[in-house]
Amino acid sequence: MKNKEEGVNLEEQVKSGEEVEVSEKSDENSESEKEAQADLLEQINTLKDTLLRKTAESENLRKRLEKEKDDAVKYANKNFARDLLAVLDNFERINGNIASVKGKIDADPNLKAYFDGIAICEKELLSTFQKYGISRIEVSAGDIFNHELHQAMCEVEDDNHPAGAVVKVFQTGYKYHDRLLRPVMVSVSKKK
Repeated sequence: MKNKEEGVNLEEQVKSGEEVEVSEKSDENSESEKEAQADLLEQINTLKDTLLRKTAESENLRKRLEKEKDDAVKYANKNFARDLLAVLDNFERINGNIASVKGKIDADPNLKAYFDGIAICEKELLSTFQKYGISRIEVSAGDIFNHELHQAMCEVEDDNHPAGAVVKVFQTGYKYHDRLLRPVMVSVSKKK
């Protein structure tokens, strides 16, 4: 019976010894597991941060490309519109000179019809410009010079206007949507 008791004791000792060893190993394992988990969490957070940055970067790129595409479509005809301004300038020159020969035009019905046709063409061109976002920049003598919209052709000493004011408009300016198509050509007053 003693052998049985010793065996049981031995078993208990072995069991308790193993448990002690196992518990020591589990403490060591839990420390290394905690370190491994901390490393993994750090890697996960780094990857999350990288993913969020890349996602934001790609979203910003998508938005920028979409805006550039919209602008390309919106302003595609800018050069064509700028070239058509020369035609409109010629219409304005014709209509500006009509006043000097008004009596002759009124006397000749054919000449009157001709100049009426020119006026209709000018109105149609202006209507088309408006339809496609081309608008005249309104400036008159006395307005303050704006370097974003005006181009100074010369400075003139003028007592009637303060320094830096528009004295005379030489050529009308135009905008294409919100961009400058052609600046207004003006003379600017200066102090004596």
